[in-house]
Amino acid sequence: MSTASRGKSSAQLFRHLSAKWPSAFNPKAPRPLKIGIHHDIRALDGELSDDELRRALRAYTRMARYVARLDAGAARVDLDGKPAGEVSDADAATAKALLCARKDKQEQHTPEPRAEPEAPPKPKPKRTADSPTEIVVETKRRRSFRKPMA
Repeated sequence: MSTASRGKSSAQLFRHLSAKWPSAFNPKAPRPLKIGIHHDIRALDGELSDDELRRALRAYTRMARYVARLDAGAARVDLDGKPAGEVSDADAATAKALLCARKDKQEQHTPEPRAEPEAPPKPKPKRTADSPTEIVVETKRRRSFRKPMA
């Protein structure tokens, strides 16, 4: 492992995977990945550490487009883009629940529109000629008395 790869972001790591295996890692049209694909990647690519590979796969598999494609019975693909299994009913249900949770969270964070617009601030009353325009505060300085020293 090179020292330069330690500070890579998950997006950079994902770009590394998509450059090596474009048929499996396509961010515009993601397809469900084979279960255990990290073992295949580890066998073919020694450039990424286990942590970096985990972060790259997590970034890819948590994209909304990827999760939306996890329908029951959909074909999973290997690194060459060939079918390698199907999405199970449990995986599809988990993906649907994740999408619903994300949608609910987004709806909670968006502010609700107000029913009535706020009224403009009231103008300040105009001063008349009789009212003072300035306020003067006078303070007195307190004297300190010293006792004479004996």
